[in-house]
Formats: sequence, structure tokens, C-alpha cells
Amino acid sequence: MDMKKFLIDLERLVNIDCGSNVPKGVQEVTEIFKKELEKDWIVEVYPQNDGKNPVLVAKNRDSEDVDLMFLGHNDTVFPRGTVPTWSYKLEGNIATGAGVYDMKSGVLSMVEVAKEFKDEDITIALVMNTDEEISSIHSRPIIEKIGAKAKYAMIFEPARKNGNAVIERKGLVKYQVEFFGKASHAGNYPQEGVNAIVEAAHWVGEISKLHNWDIKNSLNVGLIEGGSGVNIVPDYACFKFEGRSHQVEFFETIRETMKKLQENPKVEGIKVKIKEIGYRPPLVLNNKSALLRDLFDESKKEIGIRYDWEVAGGCSDGNFLGILGVGVVDAVGPVGGEAHSKNEYLDISTVEERINLAKSVVRKMIDRKII
Repeated sequence: MDMKKFLIDLERLVNIDCGSNVPKGVQEVTEIFKKELEKDWIVEVYPQNDGKNPVLVAKNRDSEDVDLMFLGHNDTVFPRGTVPTWSYKLEGNIATGAGVYDMKSGVLSMVEVAKEFKDEDITIALVMNTDEEISSIHSRPIIEKIGAKAKYAMIFEPARKNGNAVIERKGLVKYQVEFFGKASHAGNYPQEGVNAIVEAAHWVGEISKLHNWDIKNSLNVGLIEGGSGVNIVPDYACFKFEGRSHQVEFFETIRETMKKLQENPKVEGIKVKIKEIGYRPPLVLNNKSALLRDLFDESKKEIGIRYDWEVAGGCSDGNFLGILGVGVVDAVGPVGGEAHSKNEYLDISTVEERINLAKSVVRKMIDRKII
């Protein structure tokens, strides 16, 4: 591969301010890949979220059935204005900058791998979204539509800091819960008020009991707000929380708990509004995923790469695919670390070896007629 070109492209992409909520940036990155791929691929861009979070889909031939799906995201977690104060930098084998590891290097890698097999008698679909860091709330239908027709998928999220890839991930659900009460003077007419914060506090205590790390079920209330003064009975409160588990039953337990709390309020007269603001099902090991994992193990031994497989607490878009019966391996991109922070880095010495590893696996899949 042309490593010099790879690094030039990487610098160009990293130096675009393209957080999930920066439409101009994610549109620019999407357009760059569109122009490159449409020369030889069938490219379609879906204008999700009124064009603010486009999704690019590229196929090597016109077919709904997909043998191999490559998935990556072009957005970063960073807010608008990050790049001007933190641009791409390369020192030795370490590259830094917003999204250099998570996951501009991974998207470039998957394009490099896909091009190798463009003319093979298989159907490859490249999918690049721009809202992964906000739970893929706009791109999920497209990912699932293509995934429903796919046999296997490689998720080019970055490898872990220790070089490991991911074979299973927890599922995730996020909720916003709002409470509407009635304001009144806390000293003169407290009995006329309906305290939204008291009800919210009751809910927080009850749903937090579902957290059970002994069985790796986590529940975290991360944001809460309400009230306008200590002398006013608050008429509004809101909190947001997430739950993570390998078991879909845990998410049903969360829903049932909230339903019971809503039907049996602690504060008389309170009104509650529940909104799901994010969901990814668990990525669990199926037979096809196990086969794909074994092919990676075989190839990495041949190439001389050493790493293990992890079960991750974090999610990716691969979560949407496993539940559809797709064979999925995740975190097959290059190695680095400190994602979602200004200490993020990429070890460029691992780029070519991880690309060659993925190519080796695809070649085995074709030669052995797995796809």
C-alpha cells in the first residue's frame, strides 16, 4: 500500500472539524470519500437529519444481497472549534489530532481493504455514517436495512490500546425522564405545590437499584436538573440515564420498572414523560462471528501479529448487526489509545499490518467459498 498517501489523506481528514453536531464538517468528509469512491463504486449518499448527518453507502456491484459489509464512522466526539486548537501532528510513529484514532485511520483502512477486492465475484458494501458518536440515531435504519441482507461484517473501529480486537459488546439504552409538577411558594403555600424534584429523586433511587456489577449490568444516572430557587416548590425536573448489559432482558426490566414508577407516583399530581434517546442491542457471539474470529486468528498467526479478543462494555454500530444474524468482528482498525480525549493518539506502525490482516481474512473467505 501507499503509506505516504495514507498519511496525507489522514492529515487532511483529521484537520476537518467534524464532530457529530458539526454539519459542515461531516458533510465535507463525506464528500471527500464520495468523490474518491464514485470513480469505481456505486455510491449513494443518504441525507439523514435533513442532510446534517449524511450516510455514504458504496457497493462494488448493484445487489441488495451483501457478502461483506465494512462499517465505519466519519464523525468525532469533539465539539465545534476543536481542530483550530488541536490539529494533526506526527512525531515518529505517533500521530495525534481529533479523531486520528477514533476513527479516521479506521475508515481509510477499510477503504484500502475494500479496493483490493472490488473486482472479485462478491458484493461488498462500505457504510460510513456521521452520527455514531451520538448513538447513530439517524443512520441506524440504513445500517439495519443493509445488515439485514449481509452475511458478514468487519467493523473498523480502532483496536484497543493493547492491540486487542472486540468480539462481543454490551448493549446500551439511554432515557430522558421529565417530571412536570406545580410551582408554589415554599414558605407560604407549600401544600399547593407538586414537587417535581422529589418525584425525580424517588425515581433515581429506585432505578439505580437495577445496577448490579456482579452480573455486569450497569445503570448510571449521568445528568439531572430542576428547580429555580430553594424558596419555590419546583414544577420541573429532568434526568438522563443509561443502562448497559449483555442481556436484552435487562432493558426490559428497566422499561418495566419505569412503567411501575409512572403508575404509582410518590408525589400526587405529578406528570411524567419518558423518552428513549438511544439504543443499541448487545453484540453477542454467533456461529458466523466465531468463524470470522477463527479466520482472523489463523491469519494473524501467519502474519505474526499477537493480540487477543475482548468483550467490551462500550458500543459500536456493530451492535446493530449481530442481532440480525450477521457474522461480526469489531475493532479491526489500527492500534492507538485515549479516544474521546485530547490525549488521543494513533500508532501508525500498526496501520499496514492491520490492513494486511483484514485483506488476508477476506482472501480466505473468498478462496474457501465462505462468501
